Amino acid sequence: MSDQATQLRKLVQGSAAARRPTVSAYVPPSVRSGEVSYRPAPSRHRNGRRSVMQRVGLARAVAVTSGKGGVGKTNLAVNLAVCLAALGKKVCLLDADLGLANADVLCNLSPKLTLEHVVSGRCRLAEAMLLAPGGFRLIPGASGVARLADLDSEHRLRLLTQLAALERLADVVVIDTSAGLSANVLAFAAAAHRVLVTTTPEPTAITDSYGMIKALVGQAPKARIELVVNMVSHEQEASSVFHRIDRVSRTFLKRSIDYAGAIPMDDQVREAVRQRVPFVLYAPDTPATEAMRRLARRVAGVGDPNPLDSPPGGGFFARVASWLARTHDSPTVRTNA
Repeated sequence: MSDQATQLRKLVQGSAAARRPTVSAYVPPSVRSGEVSYRPAPSRHRNGRRSVMQRVGLARAVAVTSGKGGVGKTNLAVNLAVCLAALGKKVCLLDADLGLANADVLCNLSPKLTLEHVVSGRCRLAEAMLLAPGGFRLIPGASGVARLADLDSEHRLRLLTQLAALERLADVVVIDTSAGLSANVLAFAAAAHRVLVTTTPEPTAITDSYGMIKALVGQAPKARIELVVNMVSHEQEASSVFHRIDRVSRTFLKRSIDYAGAIPMDDQVREAVRQRVPFVLYAPDTPATEAMRRLARRVAGVGDPNPLDSPPGGGFFARVASWLARTHDSPTVRTNA
């Protein structure tokens, strides 16, 4: 029982698996006033020089990913964005599920312009950006456009060049990646300041989340990886799932992962999805909403002594381009980072 496959089998053993109300959404003052340029003028050091972080005002990037579909990844990303906005952060959610995007569906939005139009050069990124419920900005992906899932070098460069501007417009960029282990997914996740790997207590989800962690560690050994266990019956179930995955990770990958928290199973969450409203706005007093607020405070760095620590190598999208250049032999995007 010392081989990895046997350990993975042991890891999943015992895993178990109206009407729309009026929603009073929190909208930050800068959004209410129609501001587009979010960042204040950068401050200077005493010697008159600006640091890289101050000079370009780079946002922190949080990638929400999963090893398989159906674990609530997009719902997590959307509601995290709402909660971060409620904390006063200027948030942009990038629906980077290139080909099967649906963050706009959860927000009851019908975008006329998407990432497909940006990639093809038919519009600029600012034209495709939408104000979503809760006060965050959404960049919708293109559902059903398979070619976006495997962009060539030219189109990746065009997309990343446009996206690089986001890091000067927001405090936090939340990236809702595709499920699975494609090069695009790993690029977004490996370049992020932190990665929230989403799973459920289901055996297949647990196994696939470990597969995502394994692939990510192989590409970015120093990545900050945190596990979110969704749709749990109780906290002990979530803790059990985390410890199983962490144990196998420490045994075979020689590193531990962090526990970001759990989101309980909640009928109000299902109803909010049917009504196409973020559940933290639809049902603000439920345990699922409170759990999401705790996760947002963690992501926002509340209580973190070094909330602005970030990986080396410039801005997030510059690192994405660099990673894709290594895997696809594509050009890198020019930024001022």
